Amino acid sequence: MALWNNLLNSVNSELPAFKSLDEGIDYIMKYMWRFSEDLSETEFYLNTRWLEVRDDVNFQETILHVFKEGGIYMRILEGDINAGNWELNVGGLIIKFAGKHELYEKVFLNDDFLVLRKHGDQSMKGQKKYFFLVRESLGRRREWVDLLDIMFELYKGNSNYLAIVVFVLVIVATVVLLSLM
Repeated sequence: MALWNNLLNSVNSELPAFKSLDEGIDYIMKYMWRFSEDLSETEFYLNTRWLEVRDDVNFQETILHVFKEGGIYMRILEGDINAGNWELNVGGLIIKFAGKHELYEKVFLNDDFLVLRKHGDQSMKGQKKYFFLVRESLGRRREWVDLLDIMFELYKGNSNYLAIVVFVLVIVATVVLLSLM
């Protein structure tokens, strides 16, 4: 019964107001993590123009990140391209750029969202917890709050599906039990 209540409550719930993007991702990932793809499934992020999203009002630049075959990484700032490298290693995505090598762990991945967390406690250094990337066509002219809403709608849609499957299984089990009596 608790599973059924959780499914129904999640489908009917609305997102609360968040003070930061990090807070919103923390909340949403309690529900979304199980719908994520794995970094080894490169077809979900290779050759995609990923738009970087931040909750900083002073962040006005357009930064795209592109991961290409052969470990080529491109960071495009307002149309200016700088190249680096990427690789899957030690359980995460290593981005080699501007003389730095940084290890990112997957938080969430699907066709439209790539959410990474830099290894370690970034808050101790005053840094953001998450590296939030969204498919450029989806993220264009949208605020981070709107993108979190879109992400949560994916969860609610998947939860509706799960609720229907559970409901059908309960009906089938009831019919089978009644037919055996």
